[in-house]
Amino acid sequence: MVRVAGTVDEVAAPALATELAHVITTKLPRLVVDLRRVTALEPAGVDVLTEAGKLAVEHGGWLRTSGTAQWLVDLLRSSGHDHFPTLAEALPAYRPS
Repeated sequence: MVRVAGTVDEVAAPALATELAHVITTKLPRLVVDLRRVTALEPAGVDVLTEAGKLAVEHGGWLRTSGTAQWLVDLLRSSGHDHFPTLAEALPAYRPS
């Protein structure tokens, strides 16, 4: 799981892209991106999630996003992302700490 917070814009997007690619290619290509603390997700951030999702599939996995803010749910679902309101739904083995 990768946790993201704050604004994901064209300034922050490259760092997020690098981190997601690193996790997908060196650890596990089945990844949940926790967006509960994201306050804004600009098109550059949506593009990063789209590309990371493609990379995960290329490596035999998947990428899911999670977060309950309705604007985020609407944005990601309209963009074709596999979005889940809660971490428990996105990753059934998730146990809150």
